[in-house]
Amino acid sequence: MWKLQALVVHILLMGSILSTYFQPTILPNLVPQKTMSEMGLEPPANRLVVFVTDGLRADSFLANNGSDVPDLKDIYRKQGRIGISRTCAPTMTRPGHIAIFGGFNEDPAAALVNFRYNPSDFDTVFNRSRHMIGWAHRYIVDYFNKLPHGGAPLRFDSYMERELPKKLSCDKWAFDKVANFLTNGDNVREWRNHKPSVFLVYLADMDIAGHRFKPLSEEFFKRLQHTQRGIRNTYEFFERVFNDSRTAYLMTSDHGMNNEGFHGGGSSFEVEIPLFMWGAGVRREEIDLEANFPRKPNISQVDQNQLAPLMSALIGLPPPMNNLAMMPVGYLNVSDEYEAVALHLNVLQLLSQAQILIRRHEKAMFYKWLPKFKELHLDLIDQYAPQFDFLKAEGNLTEAMEMCQEFGKLAKQCLEYYHEYYQIPLIVSTSLSYLIWFYCLLLQLTRLSKKEKVPRRGFMTFSTLILVMIGILVITMLELQNVPHITAFYLILPVGMLIMAQAERPVKGYWILHPMWNFGFILLPAVLMMSMAFIIKHLWMLYGISVLLNNRRALRKPSMKLFIWLCLALLVTIMLFVEQRIRKGLRNIPLKDFHVLYISMVLAIIRPLILGHRHDLRVWTFNTVAMLAGAYGVYQYVVYEESVSPYVYAVTWSFLFFAFLSIAYFAKSLPEARKRLQLITINMVTVLSLLTNSWSCLNVQIVITEFIFGLEVYEQSKRTKETEVVEDEHKSLKNLKGFYRYGYMILLYFFVAFFLAGHWLSSFLFKSTAARLFYPHFSLYIAGSLVMLKILLPSLICICVLYAMVPFVRKNSRSILICAFLISDAMGLYKYYFVRNRGSWKRIRTCLDQILLTHAVNFMLLGGLCLAKIFLCNTTMEKPGRKRARTSRSTLAADETEA
Repeated sequence: MWKLQALVVHILLMGSILSTYFQPTILPNLVPQKTMSEMGLEPPANRLVVFVTDGLRADSFLANNGSDVPDLKDIYRKQGRIGISRTCAPTMTRPGHIAIFGGFNEDPAAALVNFRYNPSDFDTVFNRSRHMIGWAHRYIVDYFNKLPHGGAPLRFDSYMERELPKKLSCDKWAFDKVANFLTNGDNVREWRNHKPSVFLVYLADMDIAGHRFKPLSEEFFKRLQHTQRGIRNTYEFFERVFNDSRTAYLMTSDHGMNNEGFHGGGSSFEVEIPLFMWGAGVRREEIDLEANFPRKPNISQVDQNQLAPLMSALIGLPPPMNNLAMMPVGYLNVSDEYEAVALHLNVLQLLSQAQILIRRHEKAMFYKWLPKFKELHLDLIDQYAPQFDFLKAEGNLTEAMEMCQEFGKLAKQCLEYYHEYYQIPLIVSTSLSYLIWFYCLLLQLTRLSKKEKVPRRGFMTFSTLILVMIGILVITMLELQNVPHITAFYLILPVGMLIMAQAERPVKGYWILHPMWNFGFILLPAVLMMSMAFIIKHLWMLYGISVLLNNRRALRKPSMKLFIWLCLALLVTIMLFVEQRIRKGLRNIPLKDFHVLYISMVLAIIRPLILGHRHDLRVWTFNTVAMLAGAYGVYQYVVYEESVSPYVYAVTWSFLFFAFLSIAYFAKSLPEARKRLQLITINMVTVLSLLTNSWSCLNVQIVITEFIFGLEVYEQSKRTKETEVVEDEHKSLKNLKGFYRYGYMILLYFFVAFFLAGHWLSSFLFKSTAARLFYPHFSLYIAGSLVMLKILLPSLICICVLYAMVPFVRKNSRSILICAFLISDAMGLYKYYFVRNRGSWKRIRTCLDQILLTHAVNFMLLGGLCLAKIFLCNTTMEKPGRKRARTSRSTLAADETEA
């Protein structure tokens, strides 16, 4: 029961973090505004052609006065305007496209899926136009193709890079497809009648060249010359085909790129991207006689999300319904009345969103007594449209546009205010939930530390009744306040947690023994592990000092085993230092990844032989065959470009089931805990070899070997007198120190193995190659499950080692796990206050990964303990100082009574 309780609580705590910072902000059920034609005004353009040059930064476009884009400069001499569009971090492909065509920065909830898709549906310029066709990479198409289209499906022609005949030919594919489309007379006749229409030409070569050659390289500028020439040829093709001077053109990028060829952050190179507009409806800026490219600070700048309302106004459309940007003024070659009405529609669209949130809050019963955005209210919103119409009728267009700007600014502030309305209450509520959970765990730990088990008060108490009544009252108030149900659930969560904690209180005696010791045992390891693993990144130092202090007694009595353990501990320390403090870590060693993997596979077989392990012939056979099949599969994957034989998949899946089921099958023939541990270790290490692609398995094998040797050295150095053991066995403080010591040890080795396995926290980018020997295609669920298994296995082996070799751990496994929970949850609570949902992609992902890891470790340890008990049930252990073996059935029974 306690395991289920811990599982549910940690799921709820993790959910409260996501609810606080990553709730969707996109409003549903919005209604589009009128088009410019419905307002009685003719748009300046019938069609819009958008060129998105992925990864091209403004600095590359404007460099050398446009000499690197001579064809586009030739167009600029005659028409158009050049500016800078400023995107915002995370500077990635998807957020950039959403900002350009949706008019808003990527929703914070998208960070949970690594900005691969948006959990909520949204509106775009494409959907408003009703006539759209695009030529783009399939990833780009997926951003928009699955959105609701209202009966006018978007038309895309797409490709994958691997389908093209040669590298850096994405732009050629796009230009050729556009040319083929325009040479078809039926297409031209059809689209000449589609008004308004949008054409998207996505150009990926600049991003690929930037990553491959760097933006300052000669090869990059050669590719830029090819791309800009293709843009001009496509522009001239459109002009010849339609020949009505009713086409507007816009060239921009989704994001920039720094000098190293990376993007995702917030540097000026990554944020500043080019904006070149020309054609119908584009106002010409003042230029000199030589048409020199503008430079800072004289160049005009807009936010990237302002392009959506600007493009919409060019072709007479209202802004996308979810747009959060104001149209920049002065970019359209139209009458003052047209620009004022376009801005008016933009403001109406923003006010309609603000109106929804204000009405939602005003319908609440306690609205009058709670904080509100006073600068904008429903009466003021209702006055806006008549006031604009009056100023427009009077001819005061300048004053009308100033009013539009003011109301648009208020609407944006109002939306931001109400989107974050419940964030502070959620932070307070989640903090209380954490603190109450600590209190509950300490109550359980105190009860388990006592010699005599004092019964709990349970739920049938007067205090529980009072708390239930308080909970019902709070739920009623939240419902009357129209609080969203998910938010209301987490606001009421502390009351439920307190009911659970009150039930854990003892009937008599102290509630929490040694409170200051508990506080120190929780805080010190949590601070050290948090700072060394995530902040200053010196986990190698924490690991080295911890293992030396743990085995300090053994240093007084030198032995061969001690020497071997010291060498292994030194090796692990060096590997941690290299992995955390040196760029690229162990990959600096001149060995290919698959060569390292082959070495680890060989070591996985000969390591048990060196340590003198004895296994059934069938165990050796199955593990060896699995290793050979895995090695052959890796060879195929490398040589034949990610193609693996189906026979390899059959062998790897078969062994995965064998690895777990064989432990139960050989249980009767392996009654001794150490021998069954040897079977668990060889099977799990083989599975780990099949799931890794580089240094992971080799590193984990060294860590596991060091852990076992260190534990044996520690056990040998302990006092083995039975009288002393009996004398101290029931001393609560000594037991408490033991609980925290082993809990800290389990957590420390989890993080050591995690970082040495090369997961995304150390290398940041998450590459889902764990499933390459198990499944031919990428599957989020299969690959994700196998990655979780890969993370779990080192901790599972360590817990099994402790459970098989240390009687204290086997007897007090629940108490030790509670101490691990306390330390890990303290780390999670600290990280909770520093979560970022805006800004640099790397910082967002790092914050999110770290806080999720502090919670995932609890699930891993809970699952590892359950599996360890199953694997090692009914085994015998050797008690120190005695020759005879004692069965663990009695201790298992004692374990059950703890629940």
